[in-house]
Amino acid sequence: MDHETDRGQHKGALLTVMDPRCKLYIMIIYVVLVLLSHDAVMLAGASALLLIAWLKSGVSVISLLRSARSVLVILVITELFSLIWAAPATVGLTFWKLTLITFMSVLFSKTTEPRDILDGLRCGFPITEGAAMSFAIAFDFLPQLGREMEELKAAAVSRGAALEYGSVPERIRDYLTLIIPLFRRTLKHAGQLGDAMDLRGYDSGAKRSRIEPLKYRRADQLAFLLIAVFAILMIVWRFVFS
Repeated sequence: MDHETDRGQHKGALLTVMDPRCKLYIMIIYVVLVLLSHDAVMLAGASALLLIAWLKSGVSVISLLRSARSVLVILVITELFSLIWAAPATVGLTFWKLTLITFMSVLFSKTTEPRDILDGLRCGFPITEGAAMSFAIAFDFLPQLGREMEELKAAAVSRGAALEYGSVPERIRDYLTLIIPLFRRTLKHAGQLGDAMDLRGYDSGAKRSRIEPLKYRRADQLAFLLIAVFAILMIVWRFVFS
């Protein structure tokens, strides 16, 4: 199932109909709050917010995990190596933070059309058209990484790689062999996308209009209220109770 079809399955979900500017603002606030979290209580609150976002997104668990799987594999490998010089508790909290950010990014990508991301960046932030396009493409590449990882994994298993069996060091070694071709494929797709945009005469300096102007709705107001309450609770917990 391609990415556009997957988006079409949950067009009526609350997260899908929200203004892309609202989702971008909330995404930035969420990432900052998660990175500033320093204990399990704060991360549990961030996890609850992620759960609410998922329930309002219409995205299935399987689709979410499939899209985030490649990033999670890289995170697991990285954090296992971090155990060499960092305490297990610190590594665990870091992995928790990065996992939350990954899943929230996937939810954002799967419930927002690329053109809406572009419009949200262009109208909601003081950046150029070219920079907005670069960010929009980057967001859309996250699910692409998931599909590429699945293809590479299937090819490796067909050649006899024991990715799901064996000791942890052996499985890490086998997964490491997939990282280089994964990034090579990603760079190849990025190059092809750049060539396609050049052939179609894309001009980052051209003026663009929108048939339906962006407009904040009641769902956006409720989302802003929720993230504001969450931010206040996180700040109070960090500076008063912890």
